[in-house]
Amino acid sequence: MNAADCLCSALALNCCQFAFLSQKKKSSPQSIGSSSYPTNNKNDWMSKLDANKKLRDVVIPGTHNSASSTISKWALFSGVAACQNLTVHQQLNEGARYLDVRICGHNDDIVISHGIVKGGKLSDVVDEVEAFRCDNPKEFVIIEIKDEAPMTSSQKHQVLHLIQSTFGERMITYTDFQTWFQLKQVTMGDIRRRQKNVLILIHNSFCFHRQGIEYDMNIVAKEFACFHNSTLLHDKWHNTTNSSDLLHRNLTHLRHLSRYDRDYMICNQLVLTPQPPRNVFDTVRLLFGLKSLQPISLAKQLYQKEDVLHCFVRDRPGLHWNIVSLDFIDRCDGC
Repeated sequence: MNAADCLCSALALNCCQFAFLSQKKKSSPQSIGSSSYPTNNKNDWMSKLDANKKLRDVVIPGTHNSASSTISKWALFSGVAACQNLTVHQQLNEGARYLDVRICGHNDDIVISHGIVKGGKLSDVVDEVEAFRCDNPKEFVIIEIKDEAPMTSSQKHQVLHLIQSTFGERMITYTDFQTWFQLKQVTMGDIRRRQKNVLILIHNSFCFHRQGIEYDMNIVAKEFACFHNSTLLHDKWHNTTNSSDLLHRNLTHLRHLSRYDRDYMICNQLVLTPQPPRNVFDTVRLLFGLKSLQPISLAKQLYQKEDVLHCFVRDRPGLHWNIVSLDFIDRCDGC
């Protein structure tokens, strides 16, 4: 696809998305029953869970590309880059407890990123999480940080230092991970008693060499309390634009989990993935109403087909749902 095609696609998407956002509705609060998520007081729903409930048995609403609401709606390609309407703080108040934060280096700062599209500062997003954490000290927040583009050693160190200096003693540490924070047994009561409520996951691309020190994942975990995501979390992405196919693939994946898999947190991505236009004809169709490239339209399609949290997850309590990652969480009636 050439530059002209990309420009037409982006402009069309931006116009369509802006019109859709202007018609944003309020979602009605509903319960998801056995999965523990409440109908109200969603800002502190975890504090009301049974102390003996294991963390890996809690259904945790999460958001995909959580900080993408910081991307300007007028930015080129914002129509396909933005996956949330709400700020991170608002998402947490709506009940989300897993955040998928994607970043890149930009000049002397670290910013939110989705592909080539850049958003606001990571430091602002981290401050939003900290503000929520201070107001709700019994809630447990999982943040997975992914670099969307290669970063320098200095930038990686900057990210880790920012995280550690912000959350400090409230983070799950290496010592915790080696002692009481074992996913097979750790309960909500364990977490509350120790007053630890932030878990940071990173990817192995955060290994770096700086000032004569080789920071591998083990050293990063010990010094910065940031853990390789694969040590605690298994994530399955289903690359489809079809709602029925997406739901079927999630169920199939869960039904075929091994005993080994069940020792981890599982991130179930109930997210439809936009596909790019194949040619200029597709771009023209987009201008006249084709919505396959718009995450917000795909999310609406999914939520119209199925009340994802309230019914789809609740009615299948025997499966290891754990984290349920969603686009545009404010449009999901279960939230």
